[in-house]
Amino acid sequence: PSPQSLGQSLGKSIAQRIDAITNKPSLSGAIWGIDVVDDRGNTIYARNERTLLIPASNRKLFAAATVASCEGLDRRIATEFWSDGSDIIIRGGGDPSLGGRWAFDRDAVFAPFVNALRSRNVAGVNNVIADVSLFDRTTIPGSWKVGNLGSDYATPVDALAYNENVIGIVADHCASPVITTDPAFVPASASVVCGPDNLMIRSGGNNAVSIIGTMPEHIQALAGIGDPALYAAQALLDALRHAGINVRGHAVVNTTPRAWSERLAVIESPPLWQLLSTVLKPSQNLYAEMLFKRLSASAAQPASYEASEDIERHFLTTEVGINTSDFRFVDGCGLSPDDLVAPRAIVTLLRWMNDPNRRGVWSMMLARPGEEGTLRRRLLPFASRMRGKTGSINGVNALSGILDGPHGTHRYFTIIINHHIAESSDALHAIDAIVSEIANW
Repeated sequence: PSPQSLGQSLGKSIAQRIDAITNKPSLSGAIWGIDVVDDRGNTIYARNERTLLIPASNRKLFAAATVASCEGLDRRIATEFWSDGSDIIIRGGGDPSLGGRWAFDRDAVFAPFVNALRSRNVAGVNNVIADVSLFDRTTIPGSWKVGNLGSDYATPVDALAYNENVIGIVADHCASPVITTDPAFVPASASVVCGPDNLMIRSGGNNAVSIIGTMPEHIQALAGIGDPALYAAQALLDALRHAGINVRGHAVVNTTPRAWSERLAVIESPPLWQLLSTVLKPSQNLYAEMLFKRLSASAAQPASYEASEDIERHFLTTEVGINTSDFRFVDGCGLSPDDLVAPRAIVTLLRWMNDPNRRGVWSMMLARPGEEGTLRRRLLPFASRMRGKTGSINGVNALSGILDGPHGTHRYFTIIINHHIAESSDALHAIDAIVSEIANW
């Protein structure tokens, strides 16, 4: 730019500079919600800060804060192993990580269960039962779009999960398909013709994978499993057979509370802070859904979305101080377009997280530019100064965060774009440009 135009730019207020970014033609028809405040709560910039908007995965901030406050960050979630006659039972406690991203040896996942049988000289069992009675039978939030179902980011939610409820699929030779699944015990079939990739991949009865449509010579994909409880039982059955323990019966599912005979072993999850870091950094939907839903699990009733929403609402309004009319959530992860929140509510929550008594742990669990998670390639100049949470679904992009400033000061911001029809990259570039303006003080 010329010296004259540069001087004019520097002379503009932060409001004028942010307005110029939001007025770009590709995004001018969108609804913007922006709120920026300082440590005292003084407004630096606001637009539609009281308007209810779709937050996408910024919704996870609220679920994570509620879970952390109600459960405690050091808590570990137990998956129990029971026997009942000649049957064995894997009872779910709502751990989303079993056999997931920290499991590098599939059979080793169940080593405590195998060892418990070996120590009792058990050479064979009958049925492998998955007990998911801790959760009610609503395994898919009713507000999720049908088109998302079956994907790796919209899997069913139950008290048991295995491998984050997904299956890895590799298929070659479209004329005569050769299909490999990971884990290998999942059966797969293909009814395809050769051509550009236009496939439907679904997990049906017995969790078997079907590939239908037009297939190129090679595909590699992740698909959501159809029945998470059965999947966990099938995985345990497979591990037992690999260990030389004879399984005479089948993998079956139990959904009603029962008193099993003897508890043999327990597998504990990583601590809750590590699970919540997975919710907030890579924005993992299943972790958010399971941890949110298990909030309401009790001896008296199975966990339900409705009961967990009541717990969250009480926490947000009484402890964080958010207005009851500033949010409505209908799932745990933000995939639903029916989730609504006012930008000022997000900023209120960020200020609560950044209280000196809580700052250290939330700074560790939120995403940072250049590090693991959804900010790893964004806003790199602010890697040492910023932590935050992204959000994206069709027509929605969001970013909320905390910026460190001079002399121990902070700025808290949320930027949400709804109902845009631009490329997502255009929206992200605009959001990042706004953050750069907010960070300039």
